[in-house]
Amino acid sequence: MNVVAKTPSLAQAHSLAPDVRIERSEAGVVLAPEPAEPGQLAKAVAAVAEALTAEDREAPTIEVVCADEAGRARLIAEAIVVPDAGRLVVRPELLWQRPSTWLAERDRPVYPELPVVTAGRRHPLRPSKPRGVVYARSIPWVNQTLRFRALEVNRDLALFHRWMNDPRVDAVWEEAGTLEAHRASLEERAADPHLLTLIGEFDGAPFGYFELYWAKENRLGPFYDADDHDRGWHVLIGEDAFRGKDFITAWLPSLMHYMFLDDPRTRRIVGEPRATHAQQIRNLDKAGFAKVKHFDFPHKRALLVMLLRERFFGDRLWAPEKTA
Repeated sequence: MNVVAKTPSLAQAHSLAPDVRIERSEAGVVLAPEPAEPGQLAKAVAAVAEALTAEDREAPTIEVVCADEAGRARLIAEAIVVPDAGRLVVRPELLWQRPSTWLAERDRPVYPELPVVTAGRRHPLRPSKPRGVVYARSIPWVNQTLRFRALEVNRDLALFHRWMNDPRVDAVWEEAGTLEAHRASLEERAADPHLLTLIGEFDGAPFGYFELYWAKENRLGPFYDADDHDRGWHVLIGEDAFRGKDFITAWLPSLMHYMFLDDPRTRRIVGEPRATHAQQIRNLDKAGFAKVKHFDFPHKRALLVMLLRERFFGDRLWAPEKTA
């Protein structure tokens, strides 16, 4: 199935927030929320604006008409709109940086910085790891809800064990082994403060394992000038039913979105695919990653790739490319 990005119909968007009148104009789309408590008004406008920008990188201009001063102030304060020549206009690149829409811990403060040293590398003390669902997003082009949740060793061990012993996965990860070996591996990862292990689910069905890391403490850190809050990732897709272009365009940008939202100080996301893995590199290129350089790990020749926060939000890379 080819993914064809499209703006949802106004009727579809309106179904998300019936108290918001939606009209198309020559300049784009106009949203006119009915009078309401400022918080509820902001939530309704944000839901409609998200729907209108979720799957089209070139979504039309969205103007919000709101006569209530408290409502206008709340929309501006929450970065749902910005004043523009007397109008209130949605800026998608700001809207999609609002963690309250997608993160489970909506009001979690930014973790303070305290320099520490691990294995000779100076880096910020990392926050404690989250539990449960950390990110959720409705994906229109697969008509499913994507969630990332923190891996739980007892709950997910059998799943991880089966996936790691899949020959297709083992060809990349090289971690086939016994159940007890995989338990020890997951417990070691859980105890490592620079790693966060996640399970991805579509409509509650687990499909993949995701391993996020802070680059400065990682094996990748010495190979480039890592910033304190650079983050990287590894992935395995364990279920054949969730392979393919339509699902990649759902989970890949959403994972990047989660990392950028999780800490607003993260300016860059890095990766180190095997230099000969042409398909993975093509997928990363389409996702906005720049090719920086080749370098040699002890176990492989790798390509350093990098995605800038400015590129991701400025080019609206949470949405798929349009295809014929």
